[in-house]
Amino acid sequence: MPRRGKDRKQSYGRMIKSPYVPKSLPSGVPIPMCFCDDPCKVDIFEDETIYKQRYWMCYNFAWEPTERQRRSTFITPPPLCDFEQWIDTEIKEADMRLLRGLKECDAERLEILEKRRREK
Repeated sequence: MPRRGKDRKQSYGRMIKSPYVPKSLPSGVPIPMCFCDDPCKVDIFEDETIYKQRYWMCYNFAWEPTERQRRSTFITPPPLCDFEQWIDTEIKEADMRLLRGLKECDAERLEILEKRRREK
């Protein structure tokens, strides 16, 4: 039996990054207005070509449908604003090293899988 005030399961909420947590910017940076006349928010791009680069995006763009939801005709997304303005234009050297290491690990893993397939 758990003690009073303690949950039975451990909370993992602090370990998961929330998309609604504002990203950091230096103080005094002016916030641009998007095409729908709302202030923009900062987001970080996770693609490998422009990894961890910050950009301004519309604050109303908070609904990213999954592949299954895209095929469904029951869900209609809210109107989207296509505003994007980049803050960072270069990838940091530490992030480049991380990406190179991840690509090398993926190549090694694929090579091991190919060897296993040939052995069978």
